Amino acid sequence: MLKENEFVDVDQLSKKFEVSYMTINRDLKELEESGAVARVYGGVKAVEGTALPVSVGVAQSDASAINTDEISYFDLTIEERFKISLKYKQAIAKKAAALVNDGDVIAMDPSTTVLHMCTFLQDKNIIVVTTSLMVALQFSNSKSVQVIMPGGNIRKPSLSVVGPLMEDMLDGIIIDKCFLSSHAISFENGLTDLTVEESDAKKKLLKRAGKTFVLVDNTKIGHNASFSVCKWPEIAAIITDSKSGFSEGKKSHLERFAEKGVEIIYSMK
Repeated sequence: MLKENEFVDVDQLSKKFEVSYMTINRDLKELEESGAVARVYGGVKAVEGTALPVSVGVAQSDASAINTDEISYFDLTIEERFKISLKYKQAIAKKAAALVNDGDVIAMDPSTTVLHMCTFLQDKNIIVVTTSLMVALQFSNSKSVQVIMPGGNIRKPSLSVVGPLMEDMLDGIIIDKCFLSSHAISFENGLTDLTVEESDAKKKLLKRAGKTFVLVDNTKIGHNASFSVCKWPEIAAIITDSKSGFSEGKKSHLERFAEKGVEIIYSMK
């Protein structure tokens, strides 16, 4: 794109590649460090006399970049978790964003799957209530999205707000739709998380919501983590990737949710 234009802005890149501002800025940083480009306010320009690489960052941002068998999920940074199951997360996020209408008040948790939704919501006339610093930052350039963050303690690994202080502010907000993800989901135990702080914060969000949408890729279905977030009566729909690649065990979990009236939405064929 820079071979054809003197300047490309971050918003343009985010929409073209359907990834978050965080991903674009990370890739631009790598390009700048290589000496190929210069970052300027709002975007990037090519450095004269420097050959631009054929492919960088975005093209390489896939699940193969992280070997989760060799590292604890607790040890991963947000950017590393952002790459895991990238294709699935992007498809799920796009499908979820299509359920958001102008005028909606939506809640977004600090999960990386939900973070991917930000790319597709930039031009919506909505109010976003979020406990995620990263989600809030994604809308810093949006002219139509209003962001509300409850107060509380910052949990550094996830860059999210947790703690009892946030409940008082949330009590005054009526949320139309809540979008959540987590570490695992099963029919028996519902949506579960790795930490009590995160699970408690998610509970506070969905408590204020008219409808709760759970975003989970196939790797999370049929598993359990340590702390409960919600069970099937609180879930309006589960948005996942493709039914075709699911094992019989994973299909069974989703079928049991469906039998209870939970809508199952597939984002891929």
